[in-house]
Amino acid sequence: MNVSSCFCYNCNTDYPTLTSLSSNNSDKQNLILQICNGIFKAIQNEKTMAEIVCSMSHRQLRNINEVEACINEEFRQLFINNVLRKEINSFLISTWRIRLKWSEFNNDSLIRNLLLISKKWYDPFTSYLQKMNSQKRNKWFYEQNGDEGILNNLKEHLPGFKYLIEYTWRQSYYNCYGGFVFASDSGIFIEVTVNARNGRRFQASENFEGKYVTLLRATYNYDEDDSEKATLEFIHDNDEIIMQFLKEIYNNNSLQRYNNNNRIETNSLQRYDNNRNVALLRDEQIEQIAEIAAGAVVGIAAVAAVAGVGYLAYKAATNKTVRRTATAINYGYLAYSLIQKLEKENERERNDNDD
Repeated sequence: MNVSSCFCYNCNTDYPTLTSLSSNNSDKQNLILQICNGIFKAIQNEKTMAEIVCSMSHRQLRNINEVEACINEEFRQLFINNVLRKEINSFLISTWRIRLKWSEFNNDSLIRNLLLISKKWYDPFTSYLQKMNSQKRNKWFYEQNGDEGILNNLKEHLPGFKYLIEYTWRQSYYNCYGGFVFASDSGIFIEVTVNARNGRRFQASENFEGKYVTLLRATYNYDEDDSEKATLEFIHDNDEIIMQFLKEIYNNNSLQRYNNNNRIETNSLQRYDNNRNVALLRDEQIEQIAEIAAGAVVGIAAVAAVAGVGYLAYKAATNKTVRRTATAINYGYLAYSLIQKLEKENERERNDNDD
């Protein structure tokens, strides 16, 4: 059995990554993604066993114990639930043969978990995917004069495949045909043949081996005049199953993002309403003070105390700057006590004057 090429980001792209995954994890990334790749390929071929011969070319995983510890850490739950069984043997220097077995009955659980694991370890590749997507979409825009009809239709059928990696397109007055390669955040690529001619499928000109976790293939029958009747058909049944689980994860993530954004907006709106209510209440309190300010000074103490406004508002009640001062006051029991004390002093002064 041949030794697979390294699947790590550094060995497959020359574009800098913005993720926190250290280059010290290159062997781990290679190992995890090769295992995911091997299992996905086996499932696509309707098998229940995968054999991966993986070389630790970066010399970061140096012995069988470190290799097994890495596998156990990432696939632990699948082992605990008896979904997956493994056997690891030394093959060559810094190279190990890993045999994995499972029951077809557990394919659904296995696929779902593999998509989540691959998404975590494939994350550094998103920088490369974003770069390719930007280049290809700009090229398409100029070539097709801004017409994105076919891309929008494919987007409806391929949720989660947001990166356009390659395409070939031919269009005439009578028909259109070609093919596209799209990628997802989990490293799942899909090769779509549009209106296959003479039964021939589109084949990407670039070899993306090492850049994807697995490759799905589908045909798309498309009529520009009646795009609602377009149909997407997968070459292999299990490709469609993988696609459905990827769609489920994508929709759940989209829903989570929506809920988070909605929660942020709701909290912001709540804070706005709370601040607005406080401001309105404070304005009402100040209005009450200002209205009574022209009357008895004793009366304002009662208003201020009931409103919980405070000592400075009472002091400023007969001043023209009452609004400005009152908005800067502190609330609480101390203010109420000071108001009472000042009232008593004023009352004693009036009694002394009467005598």
